[in-house]
Amino acid sequence: MFAHTSVIAHGMFITACCAVLVVYGICWVGSPRRSAVRLWSWAGGLVALAASTAPTVERWATSSFTGHMVQHLLMIVVAAPLLVIARPVATMATRWSPVWFRGRAHRRAASWWREAGPLVAPGLFLATLYVTHLTGIYDTALGNQVIHDLEHLAYLASACALWWVVMAAGRSNSPRRVGAVFGVIGGSALLGVVLLSGTTPLVPTYAAELGVEAALDDQRAAASLMWVGGMAITLPLLIVSVWRWAAAEERIARRAESARDDQAVLVPLKRK
Repeated sequence: MFAHTSVIAHGMFITACCAVLVVYGICWVGSPRRSAVRLWSWAGGLVALAASTAPTVERWATSSFTGHMVQHLLMIVVAAPLLVIARPVATMATRWSPVWFRGRAHRRAASWWREAGPLVAPGLFLATLYVTHLTGIYDTALGNQVIHDLEHLAYLASACALWWVVMAAGRSNSPRRVGAVFGVIGGSALLGVVLLSGTTPLVPTYAAELGVEAALDDQRAAASLMWVGGMAITLPLLIVSVWRWAAAEERIARRAESARDDQAVLVPLKRK
């Protein structure tokens, strides 16, 4: 699905990405509110996803903890936010307008996610980070194609959920969205400390291939990259969440001011 060490397999994946891009483009053309930013974001997100799973990157990730970290950061920091900006579900729903999107179940699910998302999304994201890095899943994924694909899918899905929550509009959940960002900052920093301070390699496959000392150096380089990558994701997350909060407050202030102006016009008219 997402791991392709051969040119043929990666070519099939790129073909699938092109097909998804065409489907999105058709829905985008039929959308009543077309946005070029969304279309280019969707294309850019697919390109970043294809680049992160290129055979060269996959081989690097298989032999190096640092390479694996670069691969994951491409998915989390580049591909995920671009795919979220594109709003694929909303874009495709406007074209096909399935009954489910107009039903009560969808409204309830959307309402639940608006309330629970700021807690659930960061939790899922951090759980994915910790489970894949601090258990045997990481090492098993290096030799098992299916688990490797599922690992990448978990990273992409949890990162998309996190970016979606932060970019969501609305005033009521703004403090929780900012709090979610700080939670991700703290959780990512703690994981970086664990990787950096380790005295033995956490991934036996890398230790067997590189040697214990080289594997430790590689692990520490990956931890340092996680610190940098953590800033690369959390700083934009914080900026976006605060900006969305400020934008919501500004809209409310404008509506209140407009309502006062309308009231000021209506009062003299009523007196006449």
